[in-house]
Amino acid sequence: MLIIKTRERKRENPSHPKQRSPFKIRVKNSYKTTIMIRLNLQLCKCFKQISFENEITAFNRYVSSVNIETLVCPFCGAKHALSPFASYKRHLVTYNNNNSNNNNVAQDNIIIISRYICSSCKRTHTLLPSVIVPYMSFSFNFTVYLIYDYFVHKYHSVEAMCEHYCIAISTFYRILKKFKEHKQIWLGLLEDKLISNLSFVQHIINSSFDELEDFIIQFFKQNGSSFFQGTS
Repeated sequence: MLIIKTRERKRENPSHPKQRSPFKIRVKNSYKTTIMIRLNLQLCKCFKQISFENEITAFNRYVSSVNIETLVCPFCGAKHALSPFASYKRHLVTYNNNNSNNNNVAQDNIIIISRYICSSCKRTHTLLPSVIVPYMSFSFNFTVYLIYDYFVHKYHSVEAMCEHYCIAISTFYRILKKFKEHKQIWLGLLEDKLISNLSFVQHIINSSFDELEDFIIQFFKQNGSSFFQGTS
Protein backbone atom coordinates (compact mmCIF):
# COMPACT_ATOMS: atom_id res chain seq x y z
CA MET A 1 0.00 0.00 0.00
CA LEU A 2 1.20 3.52 -0.78
CA ILE A 3 -0.71 5.17 2.03
CA ILE A 4 1.22 5.54 5.25
CA LYS A 5 -1.51 6.80 7.50
CA THR A 6 -4.96 8.34 7.46
CA ARG A 7 -6.63 10.44 10.09
CA GLU A 8 -9.63 12.71 10.34
CA ARG A 9 -8.51 16.21 9.53
CA LYS A 10 -8.13 18.54 12.51
CA ARG A 11 -10.21 21.66 12.45
CA GLU A 12 -8.44 24.90 11.70
CA ASN A 13 -9.24 28.28 13.11
CA PRO A 14 -11.32 29.67 10.21
CA SER A 15 -10.06 33.21 10.93
CA HIS A 16 -6.44 32.29 10.22
CA PRO A 17 -5.10 31.12 6.84
CA LYS A 18 -3.61 27.63 6.63
CA GLN A 19 0.17 27.61 6.46
CA ARG A 20 1.78 26.42 3.26
CA SER A 21 2.33 22.68 3.31
CA PRO A 22 5.96 21.70 3.80
CA PHE A 23 5.57 18.78 1.41
CA LYS A 24 6.57 20.55 -1.79
CA ILE A 25 8.66 19.26 -4.66
CA ARG A 26 12.34 19.66 -3.88
CA VAL A 27 14.96 19.08 -6.55
CA LYS A 28 18.68 18.69 -5.88
CA ASN A 29 20.89 21.31 -7.51
CA SER A 30 22.59 18.69 -9.67
CA TYR A 31 19.34 18.11 -11.58
CA LYS A 32 17.04 20.36 -13.53
CA THR A 33 13.47 21.42 -12.91
CA THR A 34 10.82 18.90 -11.94
CA ILE A 35 7.92 18.48 -14.38
CA MET A 36 4.68 16.66 -13.64
CA ILE A 37 3.42 13.65 -15.54
CA ARG A 38 -0.37 13.47 -15.52
CA LEU A 39 -1.68 9.92 -15.71
CA ASN A 40 -4.67 9.17 -17.93
CA LEU A 41 -6.86 6.22 -18.82
CA GLN A 42 -4.51 5.02 -21.55
CA LEU A 43 -2.08 4.10 -18.78
CA CYS A 44 -4.75 2.99 -16.32
CA LYS A 45 -7.33 0.91 -18.16
CA CYS A 46 -8.41 -0.73 -14.91
CA PHE A 47 -10.21 2.47 -14.02
CA LYS A 48 -13.19 2.00 -16.32
CA GLN A 49 -15.39 1.04 -13.36
CA ILE A 50 -13.79 3.32 -10.74
CA SER A 51 -15.16 6.61 -9.46
CA PHE A 52 -13.64 9.48 -7.52
CA GLU A 53 -15.73 8.64 -4.44
CA ASN A 54 -12.76 7.08 -2.65
CA GLU A 55 -9.75 8.96 -3.86
CA ILE A 56 -7.22 7.10 -1.76
CA THR A 57 -8.29 3.84 -3.42
CA ALA A 58 -8.13 5.62 -6.77
CA PHE A 59 -4.64 6.91 -6.01
CA ASN A 60 -3.35 3.48 -5.02
CA ARG A 61 -4.78 1.78 -8.10
CA TYR A 62 -3.52 4.52 -10.37
CA VAL A 63 0.07 4.26 -9.19
CA SER A 64 0.14 0.46 -8.99
CA SER A 65 -1.14 0.18 -12.57
CA VAL A 66 1.53 2.39 -14.15
CA ASN A 67 3.78 0.77 -16.71
CA ILE A 68 6.96 2.81 -16.76
CA GLU A 69 7.78 1.57 -20.27
CA THR A 70 4.79 3.49 -21.65
CA LEU A 71 5.76 6.81 -20.10
CA VAL A 72 7.23 9.53 -22.30
CA CYS A 73 9.38 12.35 -20.96
CA PRO A 74 7.09 15.43 -20.97
CA PHE A 75 10.06 17.73 -21.56
CA CYS A 76 12.19 16.18 -24.31
CA GLY A 77 9.79 13.49 -25.55
CA ALA A 78 12.23 10.64 -25.05
CA LYS A 79 10.72 7.15 -24.89
CA HIS A 80 11.90 4.37 -22.57
CA ALA A 81 14.15 6.91 -20.84
CA LEU A 82 12.46 7.28 -17.45
CA SER A 83 13.65 5.42 -14.39
CA PRO A 84 12.79 5.68 -10.67
CA PHE A 85 14.69 8.52 -9.03
CA ALA A 86 13.23 9.30 -5.63
CA SER A 87 9.99 9.80 -3.74
CA TYR A 88 8.58 12.21 -1.21
CA LYS A 89 5.68 12.40 1.23
CA ARG A 90 2.89 14.91 0.94
CA HIS A 91 -0.55 15.58 2.37
CA LEU A 92 -3.72 14.76 0.47
CA VAL A 93 -6.90 15.98 2.18
CA THR A 94 -9.86 14.00 0.88
CA TYR A 95 -13.59 14.22 1.48
CA ASN A 96 -14.88 10.72 2.17
CA ASN A 97 -17.54 8.85 4.09
CA ASN A 98 -16.32 8.07 7.63
CA ASN A 99 -18.64 5.02 7.90
CA SER A 100 -19.68 5.92 11.46
CA ASN A 101 -22.56 8.31 10.86
CA ASN A 102 -22.76 8.10 7.06
CA ASN A 103 -21.55 11.68 6.69
CA ASN A 104 -18.62 12.87 4.61
CA VAL A 105 -15.70 14.28 6.53
CA ALA A 106 -12.35 15.81 5.64
CA GLN A 107 -9.54 13.31 6.08
CA ASP A 108 -5.86 14.18 6.10
CA ASN A 109 -3.84 11.43 4.38
CA ILE A 110 -0.10 11.14 3.90
CA ILE A 111 0.81 9.62 0.56
CA ILE A 112 4.04 8.85 -1.25
CA ILE A 113 4.66 10.52 -4.61
CA SER A 114 7.11 8.88 -7.02
CA ARG A 115 9.64 10.84 -9.03
CA TYR A 116 11.40 9.68 -12.18
CA ILE A 117 14.50 10.94 -13.98
CA CYS A 118 14.97 11.10 -17.73
CA SER A 119 18.28 9.67 -18.94
CA SER A 120 18.10 11.96 -21.97
CA CYS A 121 17.49 15.45 -20.54
CA LYS A 122 18.32 14.69 -16.87
CA ARG A 123 15.12 16.30 -15.67
CA THR A 124 13.08 14.76 -12.88
CA HIS A 125 9.36 14.27 -13.19
CA THR A 126 6.64 13.77 -10.60
CA LEU A 127 3.95 11.18 -11.31
CA LEU A 128 0.54 12.61 -10.38
CA PRO A 129 -2.85 10.87 -10.80
CA SER A 130 -5.83 13.07 -11.61
CA VAL A 131 -7.15 12.95 -8.04
CA ILE A 132 -4.27 15.23 -7.04
CA VAL A 133 -4.23 18.96 -7.77
CA PRO A 134 -0.57 20.00 -8.18
CA TYR A 135 0.89 22.12 -5.37
CA MET A 136 -2.33 21.79 -3.40
CA SER A 137 -3.00 19.61 -0.36
CA PHE A 138 -6.74 19.27 -1.13
CA SER A 139 -7.91 16.58 -3.54
CA PHE A 140 -9.97 17.29 -6.65
CA ASN A 141 -13.07 15.74 -5.10
CA PHE A 142 -12.63 17.78 -1.92
CA THR A 143 -12.53 21.08 -3.78
CA VAL A 144 -15.48 20.20 -6.03
CA TYR A 145 -17.78 19.36 -3.10
CA LEU A 146 -16.60 22.41 -1.20
CA ILE A 147 -17.61 24.64 -4.11
CA TYR A 148 -20.89 22.77 -4.58
CA ASP A 149 -21.89 23.13 -0.93
CA TYR A 150 -21.21 26.85 -1.15
CA PHE A 151 -23.41 27.41 -4.21
CA VAL A 152 -26.33 25.35 -2.85
CA HIS A 153 -26.08 27.13 0.54
CA LYS A 154 -25.84 23.86 2.42
CA TYR A 155 -24.57 25.66 5.52
CA HIS A 156 -25.99 28.77 7.13
CA SER A 157 -22.70 30.66 6.71
CA VAL A 158 -19.31 30.44 5.06
CA GLU A 159 -17.80 30.14 8.53
CA ALA A 160 -19.90 27.03 9.29
CA MET A 161 -19.00 25.47 5.97
CA CYS A 162 -15.29 26.08 6.46
CA GLU A 163 -15.50 24.63 9.95
CA HIS A 164 -17.02 21.45 8.52
CA TYR A 165 -14.33 21.19 5.84
CA CYS A 166 -11.61 22.14 8.34
CA ILE A 167 -10.16 24.93 6.23
CA ALA A 168 -9.55 28.61 6.74
CA ILE A 169 -12.02 31.05 5.24
CA SER A 170 -9.25 32.73 3.25
CA THR A 171 -8.31 29.34 1.76
CA PHE A 172 -11.90 28.79 0.63
CA TYR A 173 -12.07 32.15 -1.12
CA ARG A 174 -8.81 31.42 -2.97
CA ILE A 175 -10.30 28.13 -4.17
CA LEU A 176 -13.54 29.85 -5.19
CA LYS A 177 -11.63 32.52 -7.11
CA LYS A 178 -9.59 29.90 -8.95
CA PHE A 179 -12.74 27.89 -9.76
CA LYS A 180 -14.33 30.93 -11.42
CA GLU A 181 -11.13 31.74 -13.32
CA HIS A 182 -10.71 28.22 -14.65
CA LYS A 183 -14.39 27.87 -15.51
CA GLN A 184 -14.10 30.98 -17.68
CA ILE A 185 -10.91 29.69 -19.30
CA TRP A 186 -12.56 26.37 -20.12
CA LEU A 187 -15.90 27.70 -21.37
CA GLY A 188 -14.87 31.02 -22.85
CA LEU A 189 -16.34 34.42 -21.99
CA LEU A 190 -19.73 33.91 -23.67
CA GLU A 191 -20.53 30.42 -22.37
CA ASP A 192 -19.21 31.38 -18.95
CA LYS A 193 -21.95 34.01 -18.75
CA LEU A 194 -24.62 31.59 -19.96
CA ILE A 195 -23.74 28.65 -17.70
CA SER A 196 -24.08 29.31 -13.99
CA ASN A 197 -21.40 28.32 -11.51
CA LEU A 198 -23.80 25.88 -9.86
CA SER A 199 -24.72 24.21 -13.15
CA PHE A 200 -21.06 23.78 -14.02
CA VAL A 201 -20.07 22.21 -10.71
CA GLN A 202 -23.19 20.00 -10.78
CA HIS A 203 -22.14 18.75 -14.19
CA ILE A 204 -18.71 17.83 -12.78
CA ILE A 205 -20.25 15.95 -9.85
CA ASN A 206 -22.72 14.08 -12.08
CA SER A 207 -20.14 13.13 -14.71
CA SER A 208 -18.93 9.58 -15.16
CA PHE A 209 -15.35 8.77 -14.33
CA ASP A 210 -14.41 8.67 -18.02
CA GLU A 211 -16.00 12.09 -18.63
CA LEU A 212 -14.35 13.60 -15.58
CA GLU A 213 -10.98 12.11 -16.45
CA ASP A 214 -11.21 13.46 -19.97
CA PHE A 215 -12.10 16.93 -18.65
CA ILE A 216 -9.09 16.99 -16.29
CA ILE A 217 -6.68 15.78 -18.98
CA GLN A 218 -8.00 18.11 -21.68
CA PHE A 219 -7.86 21.13 -19.38
CA PHE A 220 -4.25 20.26 -18.55
CA LYS A 221 -3.31 19.85 -22.22
CA GLN A 222 -5.01 23.11 -23.17
CA ASN A 223 -3.60 25.28 -20.40
CA GLY A 224 -0.47 23.56 -19.13
CA SER A 225 -1.89 23.42 -15.62
CA SER A 226 -4.61 21.48 -13.82
CA PHE A 227 -8.08 22.65 -12.86
CA PHE A 228 -7.88 24.34 -9.42
CA GLN A 229 -4.07 24.56 -9.68
CA GLY A 230 -2.66 27.80 -8.31
CA THR A 231 -4.79 28.23 -5.18
CA SER A 232 -2.06 27.55 -2.60
